[in-house]
Amino acid sequence: MAGGILAMIRKMKLWGVVRERMVARFYRTRFARETLEGEADLSSLRAKPTPRVWAGLALIGLSYTIGWPAVGLLAWASYLLREPLIVAIGGPLTYGLSHLVFLFGSYLAGFHYANILLRWAARRLLERLAVAPPPGDGPYERHRPSRFPVEVSAAIKNGAVTGKERGVLSPALFAGVTAFFISGFLLWIRPTLAVVPLGIFIILCMVAPFLTRAGFFLPVISRQDRGRNEAALTFDDGPDPDITPLLLEVLRRHGLQATFFVAGVKAKRHPDIIREILSRGHTLGNHSYHHDPLLMLRSRTRLKEEIAHTQELLANFAVRPLTFRPPVGITNPRLKGVLRELGMYCVTFSCRAFDRGNRRIEGLAMIILKKVRPGAIILLHDVTPRGGGGIAHWLTEIERIVSGLKTRGYQILPLSELIDRPVMEHLAANESNR
Repeated sequence: MAGGILAMIRKMKLWGVVRERMVARFYRTRFARETLEGEADLSSLRAKPTPRVWAGLALIGLSYTIGWPAVGLLAWASYLLREPLIVAIGGPLTYGLSHLVFLFGSYLAGFHYANILLRWAARRLLERLAVAPPPGDGPYERHRPSRFPVEVSAAIKNGAVTGKERGVLSPALFAGVTAFFISGFLLWIRPTLAVVPLGIFIILCMVAPFLTRAGFFLPVISRQDRGRNEAALTFDDGPDPDITPLLLEVLRRHGLQATFFVAGVKAKRHPDIIREILSRGHTLGNHSYHHDPLLMLRSRTRLKEEIAHTQELLANFAVRPLTFRPPVGITNPRLKGVLRELGMYCVTFSCRAFDRGNRRIEGLAMIILKKVRPGAIILLHDVTPRGGGGIAHWLTEIERIVSGLKTRGYQILPLSELIDRPVMEHLAANESNR
């Protein structure tokens, strides 16, 4: 009897520890913080439906109309017209379109109410469990992918994220929905043409990631033309112990500030160079941790880890980059959500020499000066050249770029001034990892 009671006590204690750990992890989420800081009651459910809600309900009703009934109608038309392509192509298209319409209607009509219910339920659960929030420096915090996931609202206040970054309808989504509608229309005119819009959309999705200025999947900043001869210098793939210190000296002599999009693994290997970059007034951007050229083909989890790990590392230097430049400038549909979650935005470039990471530096200055346009974001690399005269020749090319820009009347600005947005923010002492 006594042994059974002791076993029960042990189980209760174990459950208490597990419960505290689970709640502590939940407290670390943005959803839990917003729930506890704001009002979480059900009074908002009684509010009069807005036009947005009515529109969402109308779309939900429409989705049921263009679902199976429309597929059945297509099958009947296919039988009458002796054209199997009508149902073979139109059936999946129509059914898929009904799902898109339903999801969009649910977003318009149900997201607001679902959010109210979830916040109310989460708050009631936390109050019932009556577990105090763990301290900010607790052990659970260290196991998060990133200690500094910026709230979207805070990012908007400091100018890091605009309404455009928060928007739902990207050009890719718009193009996809348009392709579905056009295919459905062509299906009734000439079924064989229905595949053309979908084929064009697939080709766009394959080509767009390599168009660094397109912003097909998410908003990107590649240039800021304000009608003046201005440009910003950015350097990727560093820091490099053989070349970055020499580059910093060149920039110092010319009184210039640049932005260094650093790879996390190199920043960890050369912390003194990172401190030197910051001490001279330059800014840092996030260029992923391992600089994997195939990063955009990896999973969303891997993509977030690569960016968040670098954010975590650079927090040791009491800074948090707000900008991310993907390796090779390639983007994908998952990047938008990851950056929004981390309170960051994407910066690419408008002027580069295709130097292949300083593997081809001959004529570097001539190419850059030929391509530069007002508002250009210039891409260069602070990694050791692998041929063509070595470091000395590369430094000469950098000098020629700077001198040539000034001769042409260009003002070389810090990236933050050129794009009118913060590139990096400094952390308080209690926020850094030091």
